[in-house]
Amino acid sequence: MACSAALLWIFHGGFATLAFRDPDDAMRLVQIRDWIGGQAFHDISQHRVNPPVGGPMHWSRVVDMPVAGLILLLRPMLGMATAELLACALVPLLLLGGLTAAFFLAARRVANNGIALLGVALLLTAPSIVVQFTPLRIDHHGWQIMLAAVALAGAMDARAARGGIVAALALALWLQISSEALPYAAIFAATFALRHWIARDQTPRFIAFALTLGSAALLLLALLRGTDALVTSQCDAFSAAYLWPLVALAGATGIAARLIGTASATRRLAMAAIGGGTALAIFLATGGPCLSGDPFSMLGPLAYKLWYLHVMEGRPFWEQGASMQGVILLPSLIGLGATLVAARTASGEARMRWLALGLLLAGAIAVSMLVMRALSVAHLFALPGLAWLLLLLFRRVQASRLALLRIFGSVALVTLTPAGLCAIWVTIADQPEPAEKASADCRSATALAPLMALPTTTLLAPIDLGPDILVHSPHSVIGTAHHRNAVGIATVIHAFVDAPDAARKAIDRTRATYLLTCDGLNEGRLYGEANPKGLAAMLARRQVPGWLNPLPGKGPLHIYRIRAGSVPLSSARPL
Repeated sequence: MACSAALLWIFHGGFATLAFRDPDDAMRLVQIRDWIGGQAFHDISQHRVNPPVGGPMHWSRVVDMPVAGLILLLRPMLGMATAELLACALVPLLLLGGLTAAFFLAARRVANNGIALLGVALLLTAPSIVVQFTPLRIDHHGWQIMLAAVALAGAMDARAARGGIVAALALALWLQISSEALPYAAIFAATFALRHWIARDQTPRFIAFALTLGSAALLLLALLRGTDALVTSQCDAFSAAYLWPLVALAGATGIAARLIGTASATRRLAMAAIGGGTALAIFLATGGPCLSGDPFSMLGPLAYKLWYLHVMEGRPFWEQGASMQGVILLPSLIGLGATLVAARTASGEARMRWLALGLLLAGAIAVSMLVMRALSVAHLFALPGLAWLLLLLFRRVQASRLALLRIFGSVALVTLTPAGLCAIWVTIADQPEPAEKASADCRSATALAPLMALPTTTLLAPIDLGPDILVHSPHSVIGTAHHRNAVGIATVIHAFVDAPDAARKAIDRTRATYLLTCDGLNEGRLYGEANPKGLAAMLARRQVPGWLNPLPGKGPLHIYRIRAGSVPLSSARPL
């Protein structure tokens, strides 16, 4: 509650104008508004993106449900605007409450109440985790972290079968939200299989996990996506390509358990191998392009280079800057080391729980090295080990006879918290760079206010502005930063990067009647650097082609009416 109050106070300045930190949060509200306004449950396309075709999306209604439910509950009493604000501010904090409860339960099962309580304190001060639960952060990242904590609680449950069911249900729901859950499903399955092989009393956990994961994934996909999703493969979201291997895992594991039994370690190993091998064989046979294909390859080379490769949260560890590399790995690796030391000092079942946590953490670290935004889950799994280490060191420091050592040594332990580790590393490794003009103003309601004076139309705007335009105006846009709308993204990028003649041809294939630019927007800077003779570079120099008519106005936003008819394409005039 204290953390939630602090977050509400820190971020309250953006409430009046729904100043979302990330364009995905704005797009999420657009999706919720459309659903409340009558769009079908299974229709998740954005029909104000790239009209008349629409912008296909790969998102899940699971994330929409609590926000939409709270809006519908509050709207009769407070009106739509206030209901939206409260829902967008409170739902992330409710998820944070769920995360702390699930993590406390998991950490208490790993160790004890003291470590669990300290772990919660570390969680609520970990920047990489709390940043995904700030007010107005309504996209799916908080859901992923919370469900990872629920799965961890299941993995540590002393009642093996119940733990397997809980972990499987959490991962099955996570899969509906994002296919990024797939590697975690494999990590949990492998950990449970290993424990099942070592100790027969862990067999119910593995069998319950396999059976529940396959059946729950099948049921949820049919309910949330419709029965067509059961036979349609899409590599960028949970679909038939990934569903049927999980169903095969469930079926083969259940049959093998019946036929082979679990009396010996050899039989248990064979049972797990049959289940996992069948799932892998089905995936190899039916996965198609999902076996090795990149779901972002549909973008085309220019969009891939100028957009996707600059989305650093989706890039691997080795492409990050030095400061971010430390933020990704330092808390995780120290947590892993502490977890293994804790396992060494424990015995019996306690040691096995610490070792299982170490396996899960090692897998999460590997995922975070491949995709930067996965660092939150790795940091979450590192917290029990960090809490154990901090308590151990605190007791030893407090046992000293020297008062200065007790005081300063205790204070110094803050450097081993996730916040302390990240702050110290960033201070050491950060390379000062020339300050660039912030682009946040371009997305604000104030900057976009001039759009309200235009008749409802379609705009060709930078893709990072698209979601906020949809939230703060009735207009449509050609593209947003959502990869399934490959045609719209490519059209926007070509329109800004190409020379004016080619840009006009690209724009003429759309319904856009106005073109937007915004001073200080990094996206515009990238387009200008890609082609100094392109349209974006020309407009930045205030050289306007003859087929664009600039509208008067102040502020960072520049609006140009696209002239119809035959205007000499190569003509340009200074603004």
